[in-house]
Amino acid sequence: MDLDKNARRLFMLCWFAYMINYIGRYDFSACMSEMVAEGIFTKTFGGTVGMAFFAAYGIGQLINGLLGDRISPKYMIFTGLLGSALMNIAIGFSYSRVLILVLWCLNGYFCSMLWAPIVHCFSDLMLKKQQIKAGTNISASIPVGNILSYLISSVFLKYMSWRMSFIVSGLMVLCYAFTWSIGMSSLKGYIEAVRVKRQEEIMREKVSGSSPAVKTPLIPLLLGTGLVFAILGILFNGILKDGVTLWVPTYISDFFGSDGSVASLAAVILPLFNLLGAYMAAYVYKKVRENEMLTAGIMFALSTCSLLLLFFFGKYSMLLAVVFIAMTTAAMLGANNMFLTFIPLNFCKVGRASSVTGFLDACSYLASALSGVTIGVIADNYGWNTTVLVWAAVAVSGAVISLMGVSYWKKGKEKLNTM
Repeated sequence: MDLDKNARRLFMLCWFAYMINYIGRYDFSACMSEMVAEGIFTKTFGGTVGMAFFAAYGIGQLINGLLGDRISPKYMIFTGLLGSALMNIAIGFSYSRVLILVLWCLNGYFCSMLWAPIVHCFSDLMLKKQQIKAGTNISASIPVGNILSYLISSVFLKYMSWRMSFIVSGLMVLCYAFTWSIGMSSLKGYIEAVRVKRQEEIMREKVSGSSPAVKTPLIPLLLGTGLVFAILGILFNGILKDGVTLWVPTYISDFFGSDGSVASLAAVILPLFNLLGAYMAAYVYKKVRENEMLTAGIMFALSTCSLLLLFFFGKYSMLLAVVFIAMTTAAMLGANNMFLTFIPLNFCKVGRASSVTGFLDACSYLASALSGVTIGVIADNYGWNTTVLVWAAVAVSGAVISLMGVSYWKKGKEKLNTM
């Protein structure tokens, strides 16, 4: 059996699952300005809906991160995709703002059933030589999903309605849920073979003097490896990566007076830049001797610069504003990849890759939940210029925390390697 070929098949199944998942979670951001204009709810209530999604996603990550080390990724990811699809379709037929809030909250939980199981696939169903490559390339699924979500919404906002945007997005997710299940069933032989190879890797490490993989309690790992700095860093990262992205089409529509379809189309620039951010972070990671915290600190510093450029020069052009915001979110996607992919892979040997991923992702989206409604309140009461300065302050805080954790995380990685 060609393990490399089947590993690539597994990666592509995971890649498309996460990409399709983003279509079913960013259509609300793209459609929010039209929903506000139609009188479905106010910007503040729209922020509350976004907060409900992020809160449910964050709580779901805590639960599903722990379950991800115990339950097959095949079933968890299928359930997540199926549930997300049904919630999107239901919103397309909803006229109550309270019902929309409930459905989008449930969508947040279903979406949380994907990332930790995907990291579980990489850590347990791939050989070491394949893990870092998969961990880097999976990041491309996020901007591609964003692009498709914004394009779909732009087309339907222009020619039909925001309702059709949700319905079509849901149908796409629904189709892939069954594609995922069929694809994973076809890899049954590969999964059995790679598990044998993984055991051989563990035995070689044991013979060379390293201990075999033993599941270690989560709390001591969080406190004893310098991971606390990653926890703090991911809070600031969540605010900028997801809290900001939620409001970009509305920001463009408000600040430049464009309609919803134009704002949604302009926001497509963001994921195009984000794709570069993931690979830029991987390049920096290699240059700084594979220290994830230092890489994240550099990404936060780049984000600070782009937000200051947005504050001083973004007001002169919609294109400039979108480019500066895109530079911010690109840097934050790079930092996010360090926090949620590269750092958790270090915990594979102690059987906690999925749990650590779930915990960090939960912290990220709980921060996103608070920022979603907070940004709406700040924008409503103080304007977008003040909001941009708040974003810059968040980026500075993230850079400081990440750089403070560089030496602690270096020692933590050394400790993990000797467990």
